[in-house]
Amino acid sequence: MKEIKVDPANTVFARTMEILTYIGLALMFAPGIIYIVYGSGFVSTEDAVKYWNVSAADFWKITRGIKISGYSWFLNNLGYLDCLSIIGVVLLALAPLASIVAALTRSDIKYKIILAVVIIEFIIAIVRPLFMYVTGH
Repeated sequence: MKEIKVDPANTVFARTMEILTYIGLALMFAPGIIYIVYGSGFVSTEDAVKYWNVSAADFWKITRGIKISGYSWFLNNLGYLDCLSIIGVVLLALAPLASIVAALTRSDIKYKIILAVVIIEFIIAIVRPLFMYVTGH
């Protein structure tokens, strides 16, 4: 049987993705399940189900009487299990970026240049909505 050789950068990328995915899923599901079972959250489970079909702006106006803009709404309410579960979602969203950064340590120079460009694009994609909201575009 022929042995397949895998580039070390690919192995580091895959392993980092795997670890962060498991951690992200645990951080997402554990508080989420507790929230569903006990119903103690920033938004009650009854309201979440009842108003699931309305727009996000209307959802927050109806359920909490607030207007949401940005990410502060969940960062300021991490004591609630439904907000805490979003940390897992954030980790899952950032896992590719962290994996690319980890792969840089094992890459050849030509791949380091390409990966650096990908990292810059990823960071721009993350922060661009923040600047767009501030400038009104």
